[in-house]
Amino acid sequence: MGIESNKDAGTRRLDALDPHEAEDEAPYTVFTRPAIRAMVALVGFAMLFSPLSANIYFPAMNQLQSDLGVSTQLINLTITAYLILQAIAPALFGDAADIIGRRPAFLAMFAVYTLANLGLGLQNSYPPLLVLRMVQSLGCSAAVAVSYGVVADVAMAADRGGLLGTAMIATNLGPAIAPVIGGCILSRAGWHWIFWFLMIAGVVMLSLLALLLPETARSIVGNGSIDPSPWRRALLSKCRSQSAVNQASGMQNNPLESAMQPQRRRTPNPLRSLRLVFYKDSFMVLLMSGTFYTIYYCLQASIATLFKELYGYNDAIIGTCYLSIGFGVVTGGYLNGRLLDRNYTIVATDAGLEAGKRRVADLTNFPIEKARLLTMAYIQIAHMGILIGYGWVVQHSLHVSVPLVFHFFLGFLETCIVQTFNTLLVDIFQESPSAAAASGNIFRCGLSAAGVAAMEPLMWRMGYGWYFTFLGLAGGILGLVGREVIVRMGMKWRQDRAGKQS
Repeated sequence: MGIESNKDAGTRRLDALDPHEAEDEAPYTVFTRPAIRAMVALVGFAMLFSPLSANIYFPAMNQLQSDLGVSTQLINLTITAYLILQAIAPALFGDAADIIGRRPAFLAMFAVYTLANLGLGLQNSYPPLLVLRMVQSLGCSAAVAVSYGVVADVAMAADRGGLLGTAMIATNLGPAIAPVIGGCILSRAGWHWIFWFLMIAGVVMLSLLALLLPETARSIVGNGSIDPSPWRRALLSKCRSQSAVNQASGMQNNPLESAMQPQRRRTPNPLRSLRLVFYKDSFMVLLMSGTFYTIYYCLQASIATLFKELYGYNDAIIGTCYLSIGFGVVTGGYLNGRLLDRNYTIVATDAGLEAGKRRVADLTNFPIEKARLLTMAYIQIAHMGILIGYGWVVQHSLHVSVPLVFHFFLGFLETCIVQTFNTLLVDIFQESPSAAAASGNIFRCGLSAAGVAAMEPLMWRMGYGWYFTFLGLAGGILGLVGREVIVRMGMKWRQDRAGKQS
C-alpha cells in the first residue's frame, strides 16, 4: 500500500496531532504519525543520492586521471562542475515543487538522474565525463530541497528538528558509505561500474517514489485532506473512500475545513530562490550554512590526495578512510535533531508558552532564531579548535589513526552546524520551504565550488597546517559573529520583511 493520510477519521482526532491541540483548530496535517515516519524515511533515501553520487567518485579520481590522460586540475574541475549544478538544480526544481507538487518534481529529477548515469557508464573520454557529471548533479541535487519541503508540509517547527535529523541519517550515510562502495567497485570492476551501480540505484529509487510517495505540497492538497489529481497519487495508494471525498467537497461550507484549503497557486519561478539572498535575515543564515559546508567539502575533497601523498595508500584503502568522517556525519545528524527539539522546548518554556501550546504554527512572534542557535556558539568553538589541530596533525604526518579520529569529530560538528542553519532557513520561510532549501543549496554549493577550485593551490602554497588553520579561524570567527547577529537581529528583520510583503 502507498503512504496514505487518515482522511476518514475526521479532522480532530488524528494521531498526527498533539493531544493538547485545541478542538476548534484544524490540524496542521491529516497524515498519521506512521505515515509521516514512512514519508520521512522515503525522502531521506532520496536525499542520499546527491552525497552518494558526489562521494562515490572520490576514490576513482586518481584512476580517472590516469585512464583519461588528464591533469589533477581537470579532474578537480569535474567536482567543481558537479557543485555548480548542485547549486543550480534546487533553484530549478525547488520553487516548482512548491507549486506543482513534490511528487512530480521527484519523478522528473530521478528520471534525469538515471539517464545521466546510463551515459556516464558508456563514455570513455573527458568531455562527456564533465558534461554528464553536470547532468547527473542536476538530476539528484534538488532532492534535499524538495525533501525539506515534504517535512515542512507535514511537521510543525516543534517537531521539525527531530524529523529532519531522521531524514538526514540517510543523507549523512552518503559520505560514510559512498567512498567505500566506490573503492570496492573500483578495485574489482573499474570506474565504469561506479556509474552502472548508480544507474541501478536510481531505477530503484524512481520506482519507490512512483509506487509509494503521496502528494504533500500544501499548495496542492492543503493539510492533506484535499484529494489530488490521479497522477499525483501514489500508484499503490488505497482507493479513496466516499466519506473522504465528501469531506473534501464540503470544505467550502465548513469554517474549520476551510483552513485546510490549498494555498493560492502561482507560476513557478526558478529565480525566486535567489531573492532570499537579498533579505537580511535569510542572507545571514545562508552565509553561515555556506561557510561551514565549504569547509566540510574542502576537507572531503582533500582526503584522497592527502592520504595517498602522506601514507601511500591505494584507491581501495583510501575509500575506507572516508568511513570515519562519514560516521561522524551520521551521528551528528541524528543527535543534532534531538538537540534542536530540546532547544526549542527550552526557549518555548522561557517565552511563557504552556506545554500544550508549544507547537506553534505561526512563528512570526516566536524567537525561533534563539531556539535553533541556543548551543551553536559552543559547537562552533569546538569545531574551530579541532580543525586547526587537524591541520598540524597532517602537517607532521602523525599515525593515520590520529587524523581519522579528527575526521569523526569534524564530520560530527560540521553536520550539526550546517543542519541547524538549514533547519532555521526552512523555519523562517515556511510558506515556501523547498525554495528556501534551494537557496541554501545555491549558496552552499557556490561557495564550495570556489573553495574546491582554490583548495589545491592554497594547500600547496600554505602547507597543510596553515591551510586548515586559516579555514578554522575564518569559519570560527565568522560563525561566532554571525550567530550573535542572527540571535539579536534575526527576529526583527524577519518581522520587517513580513510587514513589507503583506
